[in-house]
Amino acid sequence: MATPLIGITSAEDHSRQPAPYVVLKNSYVRAVEAAGGIPVVLPVADKQQARLLIPRLDGIIFSGGNDVAPWLFGMEPLPGIGSWDTRRDEWEIELCNRAWDAWLPMLGICRGCQLMNVARGGTLIQDIARSNSEAIFHNPAIPHDEFCHHIHIEKGSMLSTLFAPGTLLVNSLHHQAVEEPAADFKVTARSQDGIIEALEAKDGRFALALQFHPEGLFLRYPAFLAPFKALVDAASHRVD
Repeated sequence: MATPLIGITSAEDHSRQPAPYVVLKNSYVRAVEAAGGIPVVLPVADKQQARLLIPRLDGIIFSGGNDVAPWLFGMEPLPGIGSWDTRRDEWEIELCNRAWDAWLPMLGICRGCQLMNVARGGTLIQDIARSNSEAIFHNPAIPHDEFCHHIHIEKGSMLSTLFAPGTLLVNSLHHQAVEEPAADFKVTARSQDGIIEALEAKDGRFALALQFHPEGLFLRYPAFLAPFKALVDAASHRVD
């Protein structure tokens, strides 16, 4: 069986001159390699290129990064929102919807979780601390390989087969989160304050969206390679 090609979305660093740099945490690449896939870094491009790209991939990861522009999920910007890049937003929304139509296995991480939800018609909390006075701290200044808080995983979910039903200790590096899940998704994990920590496709396809960062944990805690292994396994079934 051929080794599947796994696309990983990236961002642009506009602080670099005279032209922006393509940027992506190396841990995404290492996680795909460790899971048995071939990582393919996807630079931000014109969204029309998505039509040509998706048929060449066997799976896709929507990586972390900036906030999503609020008008893309029907809102005006509220206090506490961070920066956004609408070129990246529009590119990744098109990628997600093309991938969805093609039943391409997909994994969203942090911003990627939020992006997948917005692409399919859901909404976001623009800033957790301003929206929920009882929220726990979801964005501490700690390394990516440090745990932060527990999540509760729903029994019978895909996530429960990758880890276990019940509670799981995860890292946390976000100030936004899913508010209203898109109709295509069901919620399969939450933190104790009710913040959505995982979404899965209702129709059973491999479309897993995680608010935490398994790529930041897997080298120190090997169990967190599981989502990447599952993605690569799902992608392998598409490879002749």
